Amino acid sequence: MSLKQTLKKAQQIERQLERQNVTGVQHSLGTVKARNYLALDPLLKKGGIHEKEDIDIVRKKRRRETKQQLRQTDWLSE
Repeated sequence: MSLKQTLKKAQQIERQLERQNVTGVQHSLGTVKARNYLALDPLLKKGGIHEKEDIDIVRKKRRRETKQQLRQTDWLSE
């Protein structure tokens, strides 16, 4: 759902709630709480470089780099 669609949906819900409040229509379980659909937008969630790196991933990366360095060294010339 794009940002534009999310805002449009939020406005529709707000209008429906206003109409219900004006007409006095109430649900049997109470009033419906309006959701903030903008907060659920994927663009606003964590991701990419801001995500916390897992320790296992860091160890794997370090180990791979070490192996590459060891392969590049010339052991016979020493």
